Amino acid sequence: MLAVPPSADSKKANEDSPTSAALKCAYALMQQRIISNPNDMMGVLLYGTEKSRFQGDDNDRGGLAYPHCYLLTDLDVPTAGDVKTLRTLIEDEEESKNLLVPSKEPVSMANVLFCANQIFTTKAPNFSSRRLFIVTDDDDPHANDKALKSSAAVRAKDLYDLGVIIELFPISRPNSAFDRAKFYDVPPASPTLLFGVLTKLRISFITLHPPTQKHRHQFQAPPFPPLLATGSLF
Repeated sequence: MLAVPPSADSKKANEDSPTSAALKCAYALMQQRIISNPNDMMGVLLYGTEKSRFQGDDNDRGGLAYPHCYLLTDLDVPTAGDVKTLRTLIEDEEESKNLLVPSKEPVSMANVLFCANQIFTTKAPNFSSRRLFIVTDDDDPHANDKALKSSAAVRAKDLYDLGVIIELFPISRPNSAFDRAKFYDVPPASPTLLFGVLTKLRISFITLHPPTQKHRHQFQAPPFPPLLATGSLF
């Protein structure tokens, strides 16, 4: 997610890493929601970072219950401070280098999903519409560990039972298409994971980074209709 795509001949070639593109999209969407739906809640959770932070932590030493999960902005009605936090991470190279450091060990997706569960439970317990957007270029985070993969499915089921819709936003790597079947798809008879794509989010990505012939992030959009957000967590 942090690797910058290879350069292309086109002047419009995408020079952002997937992480940078995702943050820019979240920033644009946050600004849009403040204007169009000022009562909507939104938060940004980074995972796979060396640093960890959760609710109530005043420094980067916290978040011990959820290692390598960094709650950048808590789930709430966005404030000017939240917008500034996102903008600073996007525009300030030093801040980006300080925070966007990949963890030395793999992050547990079960832990990430449980962290999201706690955020929704404490911040938006009575919302009728709650969604978790997962933006990733890793189609098989637990390729060699069936136990971790099973634990992630259990945590996803917990979110599903809570009424949270998990919306996957897959990003294909150069020369490697994102394969949902490796981790994110399940048999229809067992609706453990419920994935979709927010249409406006997809449009935002394409607007920020127009596709080119020689290089582009490939977005795979399953046929789920967009839903009205009231509590959304990236």
